[in-house]
This record gives sequence, structure tokens and C-alpha cells, in this order.
Amino acid sequence: MSSLLEEAYAPPLPQPAAAAPQAPIPTYRLRRDIAGVETELVVETFDDRVLVVLTQSGKVGCLTQAHLPPVAQLVPPPAHTDAAPSALSALPPPPPATHLTPLLGAPPQPTLHELYVSQIATLVWWALQLARAPRRPVVVGLALKRAPRGPGLDDDDEGVDGDDERVRFAGVMDMVASWPGPASAPAPQ
Repeated sequence: MSSLLEEAYAPPLPQPAAAAPQAPIPTYRLRRDIAGVETELVVETFDDRVLVVLTQSGKVGCLTQAHLPPVAQLVPPPAHTDAAPSALSALPPPPPATHLTPLLGAPPQPTLHELYVSQIATLVWWALQLARAPRRPVVVGLALKRAPRGPGLDDDDEGVDGDDERVRFAGVMDMVASWPGPASAPAPQ
């Protein structure tokens, strides 16, 4: 015996599979191994800002906004006469007018954090300029694993092994520099 509800109810027919919806916010993702540590980059382009999250822990980390006044000019990377410039020497220098505003959290190594945020923002501003997109503030979420301490350094010291940090810095900046700009499609993972 069936009930009136069962007789009156006709299950919906399966709908044909639709194409995957476009993300409402253009997002670029990239994962790489940097010095043995899985590192993820996410760049999301908003109308008023660009959000960059660079993590080695799966967390957002400390958030800092970098702002550059519209009248400030970006200085191109230095010209090299040698045959093989290093990855670090090919980076455009952060403009002196860059203003950093902490938004959330306190970095364990403030000077190193500011260096990363300033350089990441500079690379994003270059990508915006190359894409002929308006310059906007860059919010950087940075969650890097703490670098091992060199001999004789305690947790209050900001010193780290310089060679290891240079490798990590170069790898991170290479990831950020791979972002093709705001009009790009998502990258394969």
C-alpha cells in the first residue's frame, strides 16, 4: 500500500552535467617544493586589492598590506652585463615609498617578514603594470616555516643560515614572479 505523498511525488530527472562554474574571484594557485618544504602560492585578484598567500604550513600566517602611492615609480630590475645573473640579482628593487601596514598577527622575524612582503608586493605591482591593470594595494599572508637557527643563536636572534634563507627567498620570489597577472587563467597544480 502506498501513501498519497508517494503517488504525488515524481523524483526529478537527473540533469546533464554542466560545465564547472567560473570562480567569482580570479585565483592563481601554484605548489612547489622549495628546499625540501612544500610551498603553496595563492593569488586572488579583487577590484581594490590583490591577496597573496604564501604558505609552507597550510595557514594564512601574518597578514600585511603593502601600499605604493600612485605617483611612485617602479624601478626596473638592474641591467646585467654578465652572462648568467643570479635569480636574486634579477629582482626589481622594492620602491622606497612602499608603506607596510600590519593587519593581523605578529611575525616571528619582523625584518625578514618585511623583506618578503616588500619584494612580493613589488613583483605583483610589476605584473599589474605589464598587464596594464591599475596598481592597487597588495595584502600578503606569509606563513613560512621557521628557519633553523645557526650555531650560537637562540630563539630571540633573527639570524638564520644565510645560504638556506637565500635559497628559500629565491624560490618564493620565483613562484610569485610566475603569476602572469590579473587576466590570467588558473594555473595547473
